[in-house]
Amino acid sequence: MRSGGGWIATIATIITFLTTIHGWISPWQQTNSHLSPQRRRRNSNSNANNNNNNNNPMHATTSNNGDDLPTMTMTTTRTRTTDRKISTEIDDDDNHTLARNFHFPNRRDVLALTAGAAIGSTFGTQTSIATIAVRDDTLNEKLLVQQQQQYVLKFPTLFDPLYGKSYRKTIQRPIANNNTTIWVLEQNLELGPLQTPIRCTVIQLHDGTLWVHAPLAPTEEFFELVESCGRSSSSSSSSGEDSDTTTRTVVAHVVVPTYALEHKVFVKDALQRWPTAQLWTSPEQFSFPFPASDELIYGKSVSGILWDDIYDDDSNSSDSNSGETRNNNMRIPPWKDEIDYASLKAGTFNIGGKLTTLCETAFYHKDSKSLIVTDAVARIPKSVPALNDPEQLLLISKQSTNDPRPDDTPQARRDGWEKTALLVNYFFPEHEELDPKHPGVVTWTEGWHENFNALSGRLIVPPVVRTLIYGQNPARVQRWVDRIVDDRRGWDFTQIIPAHFEAPIAATPKEFAAAFQFLQDDTIDAFPIKDLARGLKPIADIALKR
Repeated sequence: MRSGGGWIATIATIITFLTTIHGWISPWQQTNSHLSPQRRRRNSNSNANNNNNNNNPMHATTSNNGDDLPTMTMTTTRTRTTDRKISTEIDDDDNHTLARNFHFPNRRDVLALTAGAAIGSTFGTQTSIATIAVRDDTLNEKLLVQQQQQYVLKFPTLFDPLYGKSYRKTIQRPIANNNTTIWVLEQNLELGPLQTPIRCTVIQLHDGTLWVHAPLAPTEEFFELVESCGRSSSSSSSSGEDSDTTTRTVVAHVVVPTYALEHKVFVKDALQRWPTAQLWTSPEQFSFPFPASDELIYGKSVSGILWDDIYDDDSNSSDSNSGETRNNNMRIPPWKDEIDYASLKAGTFNIGGKLTTLCETAFYHKDSKSLIVTDAVARIPKSVPALNDPEQLLLISKQSTNDPRPDDTPQARRDGWEKTALLVNYFFPEHEELDPKHPGVVTWTEGWHENFNALSGRLIVPPVVRTLIYGQNPARVQRWVDRIVDDRRGWDFTQIIPAHFEAPIAATPKEFAAAFQFLQDDTIDAFPIKDLARGLKPIADIALKR
């Protein structure tokens, strides 16, 4: 597989594994060991805002966990009540699509429900026919959701599920800007109990077809939500066409925007769903540990590589980027008049004895005035992302791995998110310490909340990218930034849509350039030295041979 980030991304992920395994993974596994994988992911209500509980027909009671989450409890017999809850979340403020988070039934659930109904009928307990019908519909709906959110990871990775079958929930949000609507689809990227948002952007082109940036896990739910972005165009098709086929073929372009594995590992699945779509990739895609063809990696040939006319080339290019290869792939995309792009050579590293360049391509959608990036910049939200599982947040929120699970309160969830953000961005943050008196126990010391506040709520180049990738050749990165913000290029964006954390981010070219001031002086807007000292800095010193 063309491995994103190569050995740097691998080392980074392994370090994160080590961070969690010395204290957080073990209690997480113990807490969830009795549950199936799909139920572990759905063993509590979502964090999405719920502003319409009073209008929700399923809203019968309110949970007392500090968040006004709609729930409905169903009675099976006069003397026995099931404590399984169904939550339906609707976030009208963010225009979230209707998203459901169910506890999936296993065989025992079905048998118990059937037996309860039979006993009620035999002994005259107060279970109505209508109640049984509701339960039956509920189980069917649970099974349907489970099927909609299932997928198979066909290439080994270091994020969940490593390999094989798993489940991910997807939410869709329309983003309106400059009288134009584009869409983002979001899932969770998981490493043990650590969950962070990962995002795909969808744009409807002037011809009515769809442009899909960095496809996510290939669940039926994800595919249908992508295809729903284009139904306004497919509805005008001739009445003789099959509507399902018309909907599916509306995806005309799939884009691989970066080297990073998590943003391209599902491209082959997307192209199997949309076989007529053209494939466009950021430059310098590579295979590790052995060469592999585009057909093997993506299931088809690449339609074009996104070299731009002033791509920053030099003698450090890998063998795969000879002038002949570049010239043969200089096809101009048919969407370039609507979506311009600029590709960055972020760094060149010796991977498996071969010089390999890591690239990212930024895109500017003219109609919506949106800058679309993958990992270049981000804004870490102060509040908990909608898809994060409260159970995992509560686990990470503990001051010590020896502590019991805290009560489910909004503050505990926020603490869990803040610590998750520090772990994901720094690997070994300053205030996560091994307890010298208790081997294997990890504690959080005072000061972590202040370090989270210093990291979050502002436009930044994430610590991993800034320290490991952009640190090799700051001048080359600066030239890329200058091209993006150059007035003559005309990228007058008013919002940025990154592939991680918060989106959209209201920002101008001037604010984008300000996030890269460290390229001129690395003391500007520096991250806390002690947050970097045990994780990112030692790896960067090795990678950059400092």
